[in-house]
Amino acid sequence: MLDLSGDIPVAKIIDFGYARSFHQPSKTYNKEGLNLNYVASECFNNFYSPQSDLFSVGAVMYHLLFGMPPWFRDVSRFKADRFKAEDVIIEERKKPISFPKVSDEIVDFDGSILKVLKKALQNDPENRFQSANEFIQALNGEIEIEDVDTVKKVKSDDKEATKITTQKAKGKGFDAIAGLDELKKEMKRSVIDVLQNPEKAERYGAKLPNGMVLYGPPGCGKTFFAKHFAEEVGFNFMLATPSTLKSKYINATQENIAKMFDEAEKNAPTIIFIDEINELIPNRDSDSHEMAKSAVNEMLAQMDRTGEKGIFVIGATNYPDMIDPAMLRSGRLEKKFYLPPPDFKLRKALFEMSLNTRKKVLDFGIDYERLSNLTEDFVSSDIEAIVNEATSIAMAEDSRITMRLLENVINSFEPFSKEELKKYQKIKEKNDREDDRPKNKQPGIGFKIN
Repeated sequence: MLDLSGDIPVAKIIDFGYARSFHQPSKTYNKEGLNLNYVASECFNNFYSPQSDLFSVGAVMYHLLFGMPPWFRDVSRFKADRFKAEDVIIEERKKPISFPKVSDEIVDFDGSILKVLKKALQNDPENRFQSANEFIQALNGEIEIEDVDTVKKVKSDDKEATKITTQKAKGKGFDAIAGLDELKKEMKRSVIDVLQNPEKAERYGAKLPNGMVLYGPPGCGKTFFAKHFAEEVGFNFMLATPSTLKSKYINATQENIAKMFDEAEKNAPTIIFIDEINELIPNRDSDSHEMAKSAVNEMLAQMDRTGEKGIFVIGATNYPDMIDPAMLRSGRLEKKFYLPPPDFKLRKALFEMSLNTRKKVLDFGIDYERLSNLTEDFVSSDIEAIVNEATSIAMAEDSRITMRLLENVINSFEPFSKEELKKYQKIKEKNDREDDRPKNKQPGIGFKIN
């Protein structure tokens, strides 16, 4: 890291406090203390990818060659307003990048490095190197890089937006999900029966719900559950993520959201499933960027009377408390369901389902009930990882997948933190109290009295 606080840049080795793996939620990414001149533009809008890091590497290389970062702006006066600093840098990056002449100062300067830097520092992540290995190969001269200025490029905001496909939900529905009986029963009573019988619901004066939120610890199968929910209802199914909807360009995110709802209405009845929905509609009272706040406003507008349009929205999140409260009120994502770590019945079924695909190398006498007992508070993805790890070890040793091997692998895994589970339980209790609270100003579920 270059410390630019003095007149002379000083190189410092820092710890991994700023590091994050790409599967982690964006809230774990920390920009505080970083020099924004080295940060990729999409990061300002809470969108990250490996290409974001490659931009930063390119920015450091540019500084080493030319003595300052690319598109350098002194934003020290905006310390109290980080969003203003980001806007200034984004505006500067709309200009073509310049390369001061250094060929006379650097012995044997290779001009091809400029092509490499141009590609690494593209504002559109899709036009950068797609992997660190490709970047290294270009630096080593193993692959030839075309000058991006001479190659016709189509800007991201001119492209057709990433298409969110609509598919007909066909399958076993809830019959494919073992366990979670109470949750399935509650969803059938309060959501599915109303969605499947709109005429009956209207006769009884029952309100058609617009959407719901599935929340709980990561790895508990929220996406899996949502797909089978769509099968149970018999609606078309659209899967969206923040990365398919969010854009670094002004108004593009709102346009993507509007297109998604238009597509859903054309193919109604449709279930829209938005994973990690807290990334798309964060609390507007937090330090979210203005572009994020605009996305929340667009979602609020689109959620108006979706039930009447044949659209039902499901949001999944590990952080329900980070969603803008307006989205959780009546008429929007009003139903909230907690998806806990799998219970005994579901853990047993997950082991059976996963291990039965490996029958040819599976030892006799696998005790599925014991496996389920040993994995209390483990999430669904943990069980999948345990079976995969046991399979990998057995394959390396050219042996069968035995009960003992599975037990040893389970012992190397940690269950989900009980403290974290308590936090989710408190959120559930709070939501249950709010759902039980009388809503005098809202149309009730029951008979209409004229």
